[in-house]
Amino acid sequence: MSDLLYLQIRNDEGALERVLRTTRHRGFQLETFTVTTARDPQFFDVTLRVSSERPVDFLSRQFGKLLDVVAVSELRDASLARSA
Repeated sequence: MSDLLYLQIRNDEGALERVLRTTRHRGFQLETFTVTTARDPQFFDVTLRVSSERPVDFLSRQFGKLLDVVAVSELRDASLARSA
């Protein structure tokens, strides 16, 4: 089962790499990774689709510990909701 996460992160050197490294080190498989420039150029909006045997809130809590991460949200995927 895959889960969808939204992050707002600072546009700092290495921030995207830290997010990807945390995802991998915590045992989550990255399915999609979308980055857009936020309204404020100091931030990125990141959407990740991940899968794992572990609960997604474990990864959300880990992201919350990263200094570059400003916000973390678990998103409800509309396509998953329609098929359920």
